[in-house]
Amino acid sequence: MIPVIELKREYRAVRDEISRAIRRVLEKSWFVLGEEVEAFEKEFAGYIGRSYAVGVNSGTDALFLALKALGIGDGDEVITVSNTTTPTALAIVHTGAVPVFVDIEPDTLLLDITQIRKSITKSTRAILPVHLFGNPVDMAPLLEIGKAKRGTESTSQLNIYPVCCFLPPLNILCYCLFGHI
Repeated sequence: MIPVIELKREYRAVRDEISRAIRRVLEKSWFVLGEEVEAFEKEFAGYIGRSYAVGVNSGTDALFLALKALGIGDGDEVITVSNTTTPTALAIVHTGAVPVFVDIEPDTLLLDITQIRKSITKSTRAILPVHLFGNPVDMAPLLEIGKAKRGTESTSQLNIYPVCCFLPPLNILCYCLFGHI
């Protein structure tokens, strides 16, 4: 059988570092929040170029909280990609909004930007791109669409929340499920 994911080689490369981190957590018995989470939040915020980052229990909750922070709710529409996983749609629906699925670009399997413009209505409140398979969505056209929708000249007035889901089958070395916003 061919495994869906193989983390053994990556694990061997960082085994000692991971073992030390797990030992620190177990020795302090601080399994929720604590110094290790705080240190990761600061390091991750720096990595993504933000002042702050907050760890949450899952990528679903990270998406939900970002949408709620934007005021997304009943009757709103959120455009996202059709080949996303269930948690993306669940986060949208959980706010009371309606997911609007757009097709993908066949060569990248990412959000087809040309489909977004066709899908925008008066009820559209957000575009939720999904970076997939280690390939990031080209954000520049999305920012332009957002500026046009909001009628603003400055991207600083747009609300952009980098949200990450850490899950072993994804393209990162991870041994548990959690999210980050």
